Amino acid sequence: MRVQQSLATVFVGREAEVEALVSCGRSAVAGRGAVVLVEGEAGIGKTTLLGAAAQQFSQLGLQVRASAARELQQDVPFAAMAGWLVTGEVRPGADSDPIRMLLDGADQAGDAAATHEFALAELLLEQISAWCADQPVALMLDDVHWADRSSLAVLHRLSILAERLPLVLVLATRPFTADPAFAVLTATLTARAASTIRLGALPDAAAATMVREMMGSAPPPALLRQVAGAYGHPLHITELVATSLLDPVGERSDTAARPAGSLAEAIWRRVESLSRSTRDLLPMAAALGPKVDVSELAAVLDGHLMEVWSAVTEATEAGLLTMVDSEIVFRHDLIRHVLADRLPTSLRSDLLRRAGLVLQTTGAPIERIAYYLTIGGRELDSASLQWLLSVSDALIVRAPELAMRLLTRIVDTGGLDTATRAGLIRMRTRALLWNGRAEQAEATLRVALRHRPEHADDPGLRWLLAHVCHAQGRLAEAVEVAETALSTLDLSDSDAARFLGLCALDNFFLERFAAAEQAGRRAVDLGRQSDNSLATGYGLMALGAVRYTQGYLAEAVEISTESLTVLEDGAGSDQIDPYVLYAHCLIELDRPAAALEALETAIGHNRRTRGVYLAPNLMAEARLFLLNGRWDEAIEACRACLEVPDVLGYAPVAHSVMALIGLHRGAPPPGDALDPDDRLGTAGYGYMHPWVTALVHETHGNPVPALRLLLETYEDLAGGMSASTLHYILPDIARLAFDAGDEEAMGVAWAAAEELVSKQSTASRSGIAQLCRGLAEKDPDAIFAAAREFARCDWPLYEAQAYEDGAIVLAAGDRGADARDALESAVQLYTRLGASWDIARAVARVRRYGIRRGVRGPRNRPKTGWASLTETERAVAVQVADGCSNADIAAQMFLSRRTVQSHVSSILAKLGVRSRREIAASRPSATR
Repeated sequence: MRVQQSLATVFVGREAEVEALVSCGRSAVAGRGAVVLVEGEAGIGKTTLLGAAAQQFSQLGLQVRASAARELQQDVPFAAMAGWLVTGEVRPGADSDPIRMLLDGADQAGDAAATHEFALAELLLEQISAWCADQPVALMLDDVHWADRSSLAVLHRLSILAERLPLVLVLATRPFTADPAFAVLTATLTARAASTIRLGALPDAAAATMVREMMGSAPPPALLRQVAGAYGHPLHITELVATSLLDPVGERSDTAARPAGSLAEAIWRRVESLSRSTRDLLPMAAALGPKVDVSELAAVLDGHLMEVWSAVTEATEAGLLTMVDSEIVFRHDLIRHVLADRLPTSLRSDLLRRAGLVLQTTGAPIERIAYYLTIGGRELDSASLQWLLSVSDALIVRAPELAMRLLTRIVDTGGLDTATRAGLIRMRTRALLWNGRAEQAEATLRVALRHRPEHADDPGLRWLLAHVCHAQGRLAEAVEVAETALSTLDLSDSDAARFLGLCALDNFFLERFAAAEQAGRRAVDLGRQSDNSLATGYGLMALGAVRYTQGYLAEAVEISTESLTVLEDGAGSDQIDPYVLYAHCLIELDRPAAALEALETAIGHNRRTRGVYLAPNLMAEARLFLLNGRWDEAIEACRACLEVPDVLGYAPVAHSVMALIGLHRGAPPPGDALDPDDRLGTAGYGYMHPWVTALVHETHGNPVPALRLLLETYEDLAGGMSASTLHYILPDIARLAFDAGDEEAMGVAWAAAEELVSKQSTASRSGIAQLCRGLAEKDPDAIFAAAREFARCDWPLYEAQAYEDGAIVLAAGDRGADARDALESAVQLYTRLGASWDIARAVARVRRYGIRRGVRGPRNRPKTGWASLTETERAVAVQVADGCSNADIAAQMFLSRRTVQSHVSSILAKLGVRSRREIAASRPSATR
């Protein structure tokens, strides 16, 4: 008789483990997420346990999504998580969804860029949040020890987020995995007290039950004695039983006459019952990996497709293989390893090399071909080398670590000509950059330039050296490398333009504006002459950035639009961001919707290319939300900024923005805030830390040092990169100066604001100028005109401050009733923002003139209960109570799903409840 695959599905003796997982599932249904690590050696029953738990999770009402990591795909970003996306709808949106591209295996370089790990990580987390918004979710991942690094990075973040989501995350792994990335994940799970289930041997009674159910009748005593020698190992038991059911003529054999032997022997005895052609094919298929396409297998073995298919069918019926579409998968990796080990090492290596060579002509996925070439040993033949050169761009983007390993192995191949070797070094450097290993990329380049004289004058290698310095935030050194190349190498116009463009951009970041403008103009001229779009784009960005910093927004946005057009088609793999300047211009032009769209594009671009401008763009997004009063989203953007690589020093700025929001909301700055340093983040936002410090002085009742610090900050930064947004602090300077009676300081603020308006008039700039003038001249009409300008550009905090300042001027002019009306307008706006400190300050300021709010005065918001919720939280809570999903709430309130989830988490904490149903139950009758 044939051994059926159902033998492997018998599941006994794990009731306690299943119940532990089900308990976590119940917690997820109640809104409390959980992470569970299932550990056990190969064949001990981890996969079967996950299958049993999945059935229970479905009965509990969880949406179950399961996937498994594969040994062959350890170098393919996010391959371990692909199974989660197969069932149901993935993230809706664009026609070319990057997640769908991951599953479809897009093979073009441009398409591959869209699947790069840093874009997909965010998309995957967003998709998981969307699933959780619809219903509780169970995510199950088997064989995590083989997970690719990108998947492990997402699992690390997800394990931190899980407790805030209705999610149970179940990870199955073998113990004692040495991968450092996996060690980071397990350390995080340990630190967060994640549950761990360790599977051991089955008890004797369970093992006997397992045998009886597989046999369908009482097992022979001899077989039970053999099973006792399996020491409760489920896979070993399964193979022993399967072998006992086979004999040469297909009848039940006498198990008493056959020794127990090892597991490998038991597996091979099953194979011996198959035909000679199938026995010959299986070890070669096993050597090619856990997942092999049938047509590709036929091509590699140079066999007829129908003959290969016949052998595969026989092995599938014997329970050794399963079929997934046109691909064969070994039922268990232990079976595959046993069969692969039957091949001599030299034959196995030759087979893998042949697979890598043959599949180059079949249209097989380039990752699979590269994998065979990597593990096949020996040097690449000329055909394989040419194939690698032709697909390097796509391979580096789609599987950078695999590309890096392959290129590292062949870069020192003997007999290569200078140009080919230099090309391989350039490709390896790019692969290292896409892996986030800029230091190693730099070391590779410096060795090549120092120890191989034939490479010293290679412009491409020198360019990459400047690029890796730029990628590590060493901007002055990047300029030095570029200028040395310009002065010592015999460069073409195209290469010279590229180096000039980098000099221009980095000189701007170093606040060498004259040098940046000079180099930028030369880069644009030479770039256009030589049709080098990258160089032209670099130069234009530098020129536009200088004009932006100087305050000439119309010119800056015109130049940035041109650079965007140029760079969209010519940026290649460089870490330049064609959107960053355009987005910043839109923010200052009071076009928040367009600015946010540009920033989202910029953030996605930087995640795809591992661009160094990811943190700056997240910080710009936080700045936009800060101005527009979307403070919870500003905090989320700051937190995202703190989670990404930060070579340019934006983490201190993120801390300052969160501290600023906290101050306005009445909370002291956190003690773990970072001090600014001398990197780009401080240069661009140099006023943020002093601004927070000044407001801290004011909250402590020390307005004079607060005013002095802000004035000194403005004077110090007015000529640098911070000048582009330095006007944000002018209203606070004018307010503090008015209260102190410092007419000179009010004049400084007014003059600075007027100068900015003369360069570019916008609603926000006009509002600041009129506010400063109104305070200097004690003109309430000018101040209320400023409030209208701030309302027009949607700067609610500044609008509220204008009404507050108007109330003070009116109160000082003995117009008490009008002052109270203005104060109420300010308080309403502050209340919407949750700006409790501003409310208290405004009330205290008018009280000096004998004006009180009376019964309409502010009330301190309690810490718990419905009254503790902010206006936005209350609106979200009402919709949650009405049964709306996070997706519905996000659409109705124009918020991101992640922001809605953050609000829901805050609501649960403030109300002291654990589920969305309890939110509804605790809802006051007045809001029903």
